[in-house]
Amino acid sequence: MKIYIRPQDFVAKFRLAASVVATTDIAPILQFVRMTADKENGVTLQATDGEVAIRLGVDCNGYSEDGEALLPSKRLLQIFDATDEEELTINRTDSELRIVGAKEKYTCNISPPGKFPDIEEFGETAYHVIPANVLREIIRRTIFAIDSANLKYALGGVCFEMSERTISIVATDGRRLAWQEGYGKCVNDHNVEKAIVPAKTLQVLDRILSDRNMSEDDNVKMALHVSVDKRDMISGTVLFECQGITLYSRLVQGRFPKWREIIPKMDGKVPAMLTCGELLAAALKAQLATDSDHPGIQFTFDGHRLTLQGQGRKTGIAEIELDNIHCEQQKTLMLDAKFMKSFLRVLSADTVLSMYLPPDNDPVKITADGDGYTYIVMPMADK
Repeated sequence: MKIYIRPQDFVAKFRLAASVVATTDIAPILQFVRMTADKENGVTLQATDGEVAIRLGVDCNGYSEDGEALLPSKRLLQIFDATDEEELTINRTDSELRIVGAKEKYTCNISPPGKFPDIEEFGETAYHVIPANVLREIIRRTIFAIDSANLKYALGGVCFEMSERTISIVATDGRRLAWQEGYGKCVNDHNVEKAIVPAKTLQVLDRILSDRNMSEDDNVKMALHVSVDKRDMISGTVLFECQGITLYSRLVQGRFPKWREIIPKMDGKVPAMLTCGELLAAALKAQLATDSDHPGIQFTFDGHRLTLQGQGRKTGIAEIELDNIHCEQQKTLMLDAKFMKSFLRVLSADTVLSMYLPPDNDPVKITADGDGYTYIVMPMADK
């Protein structure tokens, strides 16, 4: 089997497939990308690590005959990154894989493709349809708040709740919580009370949705199959489809907390009003004086003025004042600089924030006005 490609067209899709391959040698065959060619489907790439799987079609300049080959992902990425050839031929023989250009020639050892698991195309009849740009924004606004130290447990994933017309996406590590409401069209009664999608799956999906060929009119189909046992442990699978790319994943097994009970009730309370870009710039300056022993920034609200102060034992003090802040309270609290920075960076600079200041050391609630986005963060002990 011979396939003729232009590296600049082929490599982006191959790199996407390679991002899913297994990183350990427990199942060596899963460290390869499977490439198939046939008249019905054209040239297709498939990859999986046993938990996440992807199937996508690729553009090429033709092929000689139907067939398949296992492509060593690391080796081919090195070749594609190094080559100066405008066209390459990928030729699988019985004993090796040959990559040949006008002036360059490479060979790679291969494995028999028959043992590689087949990844089916998206064939679900019940699912949600979500605008691609909406889903991409939702992922970026929540995934940073997961517990990245425990990815195989419930807080290491992002929780999806899907109803007739809306979806709620939540991530928390126990000290902060990011919650985004979004729009999704339900097809054939695809209502899901709760499902925990792994971070790696959403990172791969974000790469798919960030493709330069993605338009505002593109949609994503999302199908969940969820089961809950007697202990309220969630398990199951999720499938995504967009522009002919199918992404499959197992869900994170576990119990996600009753997060709605964590959201502070702020009825009747007047928040402090400020813009995201101004607050981020001040937080970055105040963070210059923080250190590993003192990672917090002190926020002091005093009428229409907000003062941010960072202080470390060896780094000194950084104090930044913001005027024209709309606030009717006087309050001082300590917030983790990293937690505030990661939240503010996912919003546009002109986003207007409502910051509800809590009594004592209760959680701080911040909302993006008219955006359906809420961030909850626990104050730090003031040392």
